[in-house]
Amino acid sequence: MTASVALTFDDLFVDSWLAARPLFDEFGARVTFCICKLHKATEAQVAGLHTLQADGHEIAYHTRTHPRLIEYLEKHGLDRWLEDEIDRGIAEHRAMGFPARSFASPFHRSTPKSRAATAERFAVTRSLGPASARKRNLRNRIYGDLGPDKTVDCIGFCDFALPAFRGWDWQMALLDIIAEEGGTGVFCGHDIRSKPGRSKFCSTPEDMHRFLAAVTERGLGFKTLSEVGA
Repeated sequence: MTASVALTFDDLFVDSWLAARPLFDEFGARVTFCICKLHKATEAQVAGLHTLQADGHEIAYHTRTHPRLIEYLEKHGLDRWLEDEIDRGIAEHRAMGFPARSFASPFHRSTPKSRAATAERFAVTRSLGPASARKRNLRNRIYGDLGPDKTVDCIGFCDFALPAFRGWDWQMALLDIIAEEGGTGVFCGHDIRSKPGRSKFCSTPEDMHRFLAAVTERGLGFKTLSEVGA
């Protein structure tokens, strides 16, 4: 099994992702864009997502309106979440030409029942975020085969401006462990832009270049989210 990384970027930062196309092309990186609020996207954003999909990247699903799961379930229940946030949005994505093969849980929250439900609809569900990763469980976040709930947890960040990012020594150690284990590690991020501004959920192009270079220097491949465990 080829050691690989699955790079995932959330929400709807289409302009920034389009600007990063030369960066992805330089390293042959195929990545996954986990999209929410597609029903509010502009025509230009939808066209941009089609361009990214044509490049070989995956357009994945990230719920319809990005609600906080636990609060939503307490107020409305699982059936309504599935109807309004999952099935309705899947239909919208597919009507626009995006297969919605994989799913990223907003705010990295899920429950056993939500995971069982998404396992019936998607090839892979991305659940826990990298902030919950600890040295003792890192190897459990490198995937070959998937369990019956088809769930993967993130091993690391692609948001290098976040205070929760643990630094480059830690990031390189993650890549070394993935290379040793031979499976796939999932990384999550959001925006890619030169100036972080108020939101730290982003990376600069320079830092993303550094990361992608480190991936390829170790001989690691790239997988889309739906290919993890395949």
